[in-house]
Amino acid sequence: MSSLAGGALLKYWHVLLAALTLAPASVQAQSSDTPDLQALSLDQLGNVEVTGVSRRAEPLNKAPAAAFVITAEDIRRSGAGNLPEVLRLAPNLEVVRMNGFAYTITARGFNSPESSNKLLVLIDGRSVYSPLASSVFWENVDVPLADIVRIEVVNGPGGTLYGANAVNGVINIVTKNAADTQGGLLDMRVGATGGYRTMLRYGLAPWEGASLRLYGQISRNGGTDPVLSTDITRTGWARNEGGFRFDQILGADSFNLEGNIYANHTPQMDLEKGRGVDLTGHWNHAFENGSSLGVQLVFDDSVRSLTGLAREQLQNYDLQVFHNTSLGLGDSFIWGGGYRQSKEAFYTSGLFHFADPTTTISIGNIFAQDEIPLWPDLKLTAGLKLEDNSYSGIDAMPNARLAWQVTESEMIWAAASRAVRTPSKIDRELEAPGILLPSPNFGSEKLTAYELGYRGEPLPRLTLSASLYYNFYDDLRSDQPTPTTVVPIILLNGVKGETYGVDMWAKYGLTDWWRLTGGFSWLNRNFRPKPGFIDFANGQSEGQDPASMAQIRSNINLFEGWELDNSLRAVSKVTQENPNPPGGQMRLVSSYVEADLRIGWHVTENTELAFSILNLLHDRHLEARDPSTYAPQYVPRSFILNLRQSF
Repeated sequence: MSSLAGGALLKYWHVLLAALTLAPASVQAQSSDTPDLQALSLDQLGNVEVTGVSRRAEPLNKAPAAAFVITAEDIRRSGAGNLPEVLRLAPNLEVVRMNGFAYTITARGFNSPESSNKLLVLIDGRSVYSPLASSVFWENVDVPLADIVRIEVVNGPGGTLYGANAVNGVINIVTKNAADTQGGLLDMRVGATGGYRTMLRYGLAPWEGASLRLYGQISRNGGTDPVLSTDITRTGWARNEGGFRFDQILGADSFNLEGNIYANHTPQMDLEKGRGVDLTGHWNHAFENGSSLGVQLVFDDSVRSLTGLAREQLQNYDLQVFHNTSLGLGDSFIWGGGYRQSKEAFYTSGLFHFADPTTTISIGNIFAQDEIPLWPDLKLTAGLKLEDNSYSGIDAMPNARLAWQVTESEMIWAAASRAVRTPSKIDRELEAPGILLPSPNFGSEKLTAYELGYRGEPLPRLTLSASLYYNFYDDLRSDQPTPTTVVPIILLNGVKGETYGVDMWAKYGLTDWWRLTGGFSWLNRNFRPKPGFIDFANGQSEGQDPASMAQIRSNINLFEGWELDNSLRAVSKVTQENPNPPGGQMRLVSSYVEADLRIGWHVTENTELAFSILNLLHDRHLEARDPSTYAPQYVPRSFILNLRQSF
């Protein structure tokens, strides 16, 4: 999208509500026997069951993918106050804060508000992907942090199991079974600049085999400081929400129903208002032969408005059915299908608009994947998803993986996969007289990915994961100018290119009371217009990414009841090709190093106090510069006092 078209349109994007559609995770992730990750050793952490890789429960150290798990203990000891800040704990993610409420989060590149559209995010199987822009609006995505049991971050394509938009990775957020949150919890967080977050939760067992959790949460963020003296925008953010989760076990059947309702706005400037409600149901039946049948149904409805400029209404229905079984070959076979319908209505009084404000987008799919043992220590995983969407027709997303269990504690894996990003409403229907034409022929963006990875314990008390990848992208979005007159432009699939790099991380237990976690990623990008195409936007849809990122975290149990947690992260500079004059690179964001510090005290068994300083090394720093969407603002240092009281 050109800077001209993108600038006007993207000023609306930050007020649009995240589309809560579905790409389900295995219902087995909801079971009440979820392990307590807070008490696990390094060896036990490797055996934690994850579902994000193969959509069935399997030990992390047996999963043939670049998967990193953020545990409940990691979250508690991070000092983070919202979900995007928690995701900084994953070394295989790039997390960028734009201002007081807006974040962009990606894996393996394409980070910017316009281009961060290739990462699928699931909350208990409910997708929070937007059909308006194929992205995630993080200001509208929230989960009480104390309710999360783990977050699985899987890099690489996940299209075979999860469908469109699981291109560069999948974030699978799993919350605790209601049976594991019985009794009450008060979680209060207060910042020195006036921001706060308070959550009250209560769990009970209404009858045998049933458990219920209720919660309410209010939060307010004081905002960030502008870089430009002419920027008078105040990006403070206020949110009120509440919800429930109900779990029921009846013999071989398990049932789960959860729902949330929220409202948020900008309290300092009456610019943005929004509200939403979602409801997700899971049913799972375990057969005597070890197979299982699962069904997931999602409904959500939301409204978001920018005063006097834009209003979005979104309603989603999503049904998924899947069957885990065996074909009698010692294999693990999963197959199923689903249908999602999104009714997206976007009204604007601005120059950029949609000829038909209301669009119904439907996606149907069928898939199958089998894990077959070739030899005792060698397994082949092969699968295919066929997905039919109302915009661009049928897309095929195959996947093949080999996993070689070299020793009991070491595995080498390789994968070849294909994934797509299906067109959004903006890609196909956006127009502006004399500036932008609608693009009825815009098709899916495509990725073919090759990966090679290692996971194991090369030394006692050390776990290591490393992966190399080569990604080939085709039919990426370009802004094609009109010959001679340049404008109006049209969005086409006119860019291709490659990225390659490495993701790696390790956990090392120095002693029983001191643990280190470190990670590093490196990315190289090369994009160009295809023959016969011109990208008038000069690569705007390719994102703004640092070449490298690194982090290290230290968790120390000082003495009985006291904890000391530190983290240090380094991000390299972000540059972009200079269009005028052509050639060379212009710096958008300088490299930076930041640190966080937390001191925790367990006053009693039921009372915990913690003091945190986030962004300790500088009073403020810049993480993004994309004026076409938001005026750049600094990320400030924060002083936080946190109280957790259970009863």
